[in-house]
Amino acid sequence: MKLPQRPGPAPRTRGPVPHGQLDQIAPTPLQEELWQRMRSLSGVYLAPTHVPYPEARAIHLAPEFGTGPDDAFIRSSREFAHQHPPQDGSLHLTLPDELKKSVTEAGWGVPHPVQNTQLVFGPRDRDELEVIWQVLLASYDYARGR
Repeated sequence: MKLPQRPGPAPRTRGPVPHGQLDQIAPTPLQEELWQRMRSLSGVYLAPTHVPYPEARAIHLAPEFGTGPDDAFIRSSREFAHQHPPQDGSLHLTLPDELKKSVTEAGWGVPHPVQNTQLVFGPRDRDELEVIWQVLLASYDYARGR
């Protein structure tokens, strides 16, 4: 996946636990649009996250929809992505190693310092929402074994 370069400097982050975004926070309507798209994917169900960030909203993939490798899921669960609360707006998701590298090099996020996930910065505008959506779909495809 070829990603455009994210404009501007990277947001400040915190972590490792909780790992998240501290500034350049996505507008709430864009966060909500991304969440509605995430939760509407085929085979996805909502359940608590498996990470120590209880306010995060997580999506999990039903076993009959996902045949991806173990590292396509967070902590041996069916969770493959979660969105942090509105004061943060970023998300963590699983990706193949080469795509994690692309996301980092293009400035869209950073690897989690402890877990095998990628922090993806929240969208600041509609163009960024579309790029982040494509990254999320790549995570979904990874969990599905595609």
